[in-house]
Amino acid sequence: MGKKIVTNLGGRWVRRLWRSLGQSHRQILVSISSLVGSGLIAVAIRFVGSIIQARFVDPEVLGYYTKFTILPQYLFFLHLGVYTSFSRQYPYFIGKGEKETAIAYAANALGWTKLLCIVNSVIFFVPCLYCAFNGDWSASLGWGSQILFSVTSIYMVYLGFSYKNSSEFVIWSKATVISAVTSLFFLPIIAVFNFVGICMRSSLPQLFSTIYAHINRPLRIASHFEWQRLKEMIAFGLPLMIFTYTATNFWTAVERSYILKVLDNRSLGVFAFAVVLCAGLTTVANSISQVFRPRIAMVYGSSKKNMEVCFKYCMKASLVSFIAMLPLVILTYWFIDPIVRQFLPKYVDSISVVRCLCWMALVPVMDFPKQLLIVAKKTKQFGISIFSSFILFLGILAFFELVDKEVTLEKIAVASVSCKIISVGIANFFSWKNSKSPKAQC
Repeated sequence: MGKKIVTNLGGRWVRRLWRSLGQSHRQILVSISSLVGSGLIAVAIRFVGSIIQARFVDPEVLGYYTKFTILPQYLFFLHLGVYTSFSRQYPYFIGKGEKETAIAYAANALGWTKLLCIVNSVIFFVPCLYCAFNGDWSASLGWGSQILFSVTSIYMVYLGFSYKNSSEFVIWSKATVISAVTSLFFLPIIAVFNFVGICMRSSLPQLFSTIYAHINRPLRIASHFEWQRLKEMIAFGLPLMIFTYTATNFWTAVERSYILKVLDNRSLGVFAFAVVLCAGLTTVANSISQVFRPRIAMVYGSSKKNMEVCFKYCMKASLVSFIAMLPLVILTYWFIDPIVRQFLPKYVDSISVVRCLCWMALVPVMDFPKQLLIVAKKTKQFGISIFSSFILFLGILAFFELVDKEVTLEKIAVASVSCKIISVGIANFFSWKNSKSPKAQC
């Protein structure tokens, strides 16, 4: 009887607390819960799958496959800022109540997506065909897998920016889980065929999640090519895109190219596996970030570009997200050693790398004020925060090669994480400075 009373009181207290939250706060909580929940499920599935895969695949084989994934990182530059503009303008005009303008941006972004899918397919089909003619079937398969991976990745980028409310984020969460579950079915192929299985497991699962996200897409619109609007999107997005591209895809490509040049295939495989082990943390962090980023643009539009209000919103979002992520990072740091040593002796060299890279998961939840610089069109300040840290990273890599002859994966990981955190610090400072300026409440 006593337990029943306590249970009823507890349930009543939870319902009161839920009702006390505003509608917008409840939507945010639902969005984060669905994305983080699906992210954790996907993480667990992929983590188990990666451990099983690593039991059968040597670092040399994984490094050989990873070589083919470097070029797609460089080629992401081809979107020319259209997605950057779409990610900012679509929720911004939705927040202002100008739905027709927002849809026009989405339609042109979709048209650009279709064009990019065709261009990427041709680029990867050429080396795929060339290697096949020369009898190098492994390389041909490696390039061929990038056709499917790049096309689905490009389309998922477009779809990701079109999701904006709690019910839509639930659909996105399911797509994440579908990809993770599907990846398990390719593990037997990896056990038998190794490289062939890796190619299939790296590209096909995303196809299934893309199909699901497409069928349940929130925007069912026809694609357009309005050259004048596309020019406007490129003019707005390209400067910002250069910076975001430098901080993400280009940074990753340079990092892996450097490892391949200075070290070898095995080292690249060890580093790639360390990234996979940290992918779970990154998934959760990006899920949280995905909820707040469009809301920053909406707050900016609805508050009539009030930087002070937006900065306070960003800091609150960062603080809550940081508190949620920190325990997961700490747990990964301490438990990765016994897990790898017990189950994955081939990859014991990845332990120190994982312990460095796991802190990278805090970056997406600390840089909401950095996102505000994009929304507020503070291109110069945003660029300084990116390029200063990237140049510092390149300088450290050059120092390793010219002065410190003992280049290790751990040193490269420490340099990368440190420079990205420095970038966040610089951007957040600029955002705070803008919020304090006399024009902050214009």
